[in-house]
Amino acid sequence: MRFDSIGDDHFRLAVESAPAAMIVSNADGVIQFVNAETERMFGYHSDELVGKSIDILAPSRMRQAHASLRQSFLAEPSKRPMGVGRDLKATRRDGSEFSVEIGLTPIETETGTVVLATVLDITARREAENALSQRAAELERANERLAQFAYVASHDLQEPLRKIAAFSDILEQAISASNQTDMSYANSVMRSSALRARELVDDLLTYSRAINDVQHLQELDLREEIELALNDLSETVNEANAEIRVDVPHVAFRADRSQFARLTHNIVSNAIKYRKPDQTPKVDIVASPADHGEISLAFADNGIGFEGKYGQVIFEPFKRLHSKAQYPGTGIGLAICKSIAERHGWRLSVKSQPGEGATFYVVIPALS
Repeated sequence: MRFDSIGDDHFRLAVESAPAAMIVSNADGVIQFVNAETERMFGYHSDELVGKSIDILAPSRMRQAHASLRQSFLAEPSKRPMGVGRDLKATRRDGSEFSVEIGLTPIETETGTVVLATVLDITARREAENALSQRAAELERANERLAQFAYVASHDLQEPLRKIAAFSDILEQAISASNQTDMSYANSVMRSSALRARELVDDLLTYSRAINDVQHLQELDLREEIELALNDLSETVNEANAEIRVDVPHVAFRADRSQFARLTHNIVSNAIKYRKPDQTPKVDIVASPADHGEISLAFADNGIGFEGKYGQVIFEPFKRLHSKAQYPGTGIGLAICKSIAERHGWRLSVKSQPGEGATFYVVIPALS
């Protein structure tokens, strides 16, 4: 049977010029007609489709189920959408899959029922939906971080501010009593507290930028970016007499250059800071293949390490496992790394044991 048995020239012209793929198949699922958009969308010439089973346009893993669904439709034919609420896929001639929406319309002809399938390629819509979903998830994570950030920041800033307030009273009393010893002591504590508050504010601003600044993503070379970041740290490395070994291939990845450098700086600086006092600090930076074409970038040090139960805590802002007297700083560096990783869609984790150093892992998608 020819398609022109179910319509006139005007109808066929409309079908041929339609922006959707339109496919007519008989009760056995044999294709009888395809329009020009079907050829473009699926990559077949009409001669390659007419006379073939419509199942060839379904992914191979779905063809058996698709045949069963066709029989169910023909048992109670009616105009309806197909695969509502599901991520429906179709397959091109080259084997690639894409997201589709399909409408089915039964048409009665002199020789029996045929089915008109209208197929829309919704790949762009799915990509936009996924991008919006990812952005919404990122905003939700950012809001959670900011809420935590605000609470912890206010709590940590109170300590130096309370000291400044308390010792200003002591300083006033010392001035009234002309007590040079108390004046000098109060002035020293107030200055130290003010510097501590300034350090906190500086790190808060850095953390805020890591959360909120616009990312400038570009294709980069992993080894080159690590070497650039380490070059920026050369003074710190030399002062600590640290040994850095890099075993990373030249592989492309996508990132914000300054944020990747910040992540590398913070992890390597952290490794040098928490070194064992009687050993030369060593950091091995090694990249290895991971699942799904990803790269696992490991930063392994020979430092003091920590108990594994703190593996998540250390990524929270201002969380410290050691006193400021032992290891100065605000405890914001690894929180910044966590934020950078999350914004890029990377996975950041750590494994450590006391006295055995720590290894930080960053899992990054590689560009093919």
